[in-house]
Amino acid sequence: MSITKSYVTIKGTKGGLVFNMDDSCSYQDLILELTNKLDKGYQTNELDNQVIRVSLQFGHRYLSDEQEKEIRTLIRSKGNLVIDKLENFVVSKEEVTKARLQANIQIINKTIRSGQLYQCDGNVLILGDVNPGGCIQANGSIYVMGSLRGMAHAGFQGDDSAVIAASTLQPTQLRIATIVSRPPDEWDVEVFQMEFAYIDSGQIVVDKLHQLAEIRPELKGFV
Repeated sequence: MSITKSYVTIKGTKGGLVFNMDDSCSYQDLILELTNKLDKGYQTNELDNQVIRVSLQFGHRYLSDEQEKEIRTLIRSKGNLVIDKLENFVVSKEEVTKARLQANIQIINKTIRSGQLYQCDGNVLILGDVNPGGCIQANGSIYVMGSLRGMAHAGFQGDDSAVIAASTLQPTQLRIATIVSRPPDEWDVEVFQMEFAYIDSGQIVVDKLHQLAEIRPELKGFV
């Protein structure tokens, strides 16, 4: 005797209902079973009239805008069901592009001297110094293995989660996204230790480099 596989599993939790949707069946089969189970639930009074929050889990299934709209309409047709979350393991093209940009590190194996400007996509690692009068710009974060005494602009296309790190941080100017750092005469020229700058509460602040993984955990692979 064969057992028919269930494409929709409904589980009750303290927060409401979780609908686990099979990601290997056809979309038509999924919709059919979802409709039947919702109808059966109401017919057998398994769902009462109080508002119930629903979390929809689709695994690795990609949903088009039309399919997502259809499912939302179906769930909402049962008056007391309110969609709380709709989740899957599929990432958008924009998310993939951003992840690639963050993972990409361009290496510059030289010192950036006065009058030189380098612009980079993604993150950049400089195996040298940035001298006064030199400037480095990057879409992502900037890491300088030597001394940063020139200008650095991280996240220059608007990424305010970018950081600027250096073995010696004594810049003429730091910028992250649209935020500009304090003037150069306020930097502590007596301190020679690895530091990084980041945006906190709308301003650029500086901390010891070993704090990077705690403050920006998504960047812990870079240190």
